[in-house]
Amino acid sequence: MSIAWIDGEIQPAEQEFLAKIATEQNLDSTIELQQLLTQHQDSSLEKCYQLLEQYLGANPTSADYEHLFKAVSKLIYSDDDVATEEASLLTKIQTLDPTNLKTNSVLDQAISQIQKLYQAGLNKTK
Repeated sequence: MSIAWIDGEIQPAEQEFLAKIATEQNLDSTIELQQLLTQHQDSSLEKCYQLLEQYLGANPTSADYEHLFKAVSKLIYSDDDVATEEASLLTKIQTLDPTNLKTNSVLDQAISQIQKLYQAGLNKTK
């Protein structure tokens, strides 16, 4: 939920996406979830970073990372408007990819992240 609120508001498309996920997980009838979807929640990039790192744990697998990245990307792109905070969050998630070699230079890592964001944007327009 923090991700949906990261730009200060939850868009109707984001709300619909989250409601669909909640239904798939049999969580849609809880009052707490409905409040999270409809009442303003304070969120920040730092809070989201912490939650993502907690979710992945100390030794995430590539599958864990891919699942997280796809889920967050779908949510962020669900409203066809990527806010600066959301783009920053996607960039941060890409740094958590366990397949990134620690020996890559900072420039190589930055180029790789830009390429991934560009590819994600291209895939969204298809």
